Amino acid sequence: MSETTEQPQNAEADGVNHYYSEQYLELQKEPVLYEWQIDHTPRAAWSSSLLMGGVFWLIALVTFINGNSHNAWSSLWFFLIFGVISVFYSRYLTDPNQLYHYRMTAKGIYYTQQDKIPEMAYTIARGIGGLLIVGSIIAVGLVGPLALAGAGAGAFLAFKINNMKPRIRHYGCIFKGSGEMSVFGKLCGIEIMEIPYSGGEYALVFSQPEEYQRVLGDITRALPQYKVIEAATRKEFGY
Repeated sequence: MSETTEQPQNAEADGVNHYYSEQYLELQKEPVLYEWQIDHTPRAAWSSSLLMGGVFWLIALVTFINGNSHNAWSSLWFFLIFGVISVFYSRYLTDPNQLYHYRMTAKGIYYTQQDKIPEMAYTIARGIGGLLIVGSIIAVGLVGPLALAGAGAGAFLAFKINNMKPRIRHYGCIFKGSGEMSVFGKLCGIEIMEIPYSGGEYALVFSQPEEYQRVLGDITRALPQYKVIEAATRKEFGY
């Protein structure tokens, strides 16, 4: 955590990959007391990715059981490999880790949330998407028309990846009103939610263990009318 006084940033957005809330733009003008960054892993990132791969592995099993000896082995390897690619595509491109950069002010907290996707990942994924198209077309002769599904998926993947960029969202929460604050110490997480939800005052705050008590103390003192709820599990906390 670093002490800093930050000058207001340029609030221009590209309209596609950036989102700016009104609270962020307002709080951006306030002096920053301190700031910190954290790399957060989504709760169901791997389970949802494995589920996607499992669909292709199930197809591999079905085609292996129902196919003849030659085509069965070809289709088995084709869909097994496609399933592995789908798992990593889903985990690192559609459900990646989130990078948070928080700034605490006397008036509220504002932060950016960005997909953690290096440019190299896009380059590799584009290449894999192209190979899937070529490989699927070749596999039609070995596996049969079912491989056309792989060719279509590869084409969709390649097209989608070419237009992908990390999303950056800019949120803010002004300290006011009343509501609920859900906290989960094991994750060092704090969810601030205004009730009734009228002014858009919401924030999802994560911190490093050594910073957690300071952040939690500052927020609870700034929001005395908020009810603090201790989440027992990560599922209950929701993130």
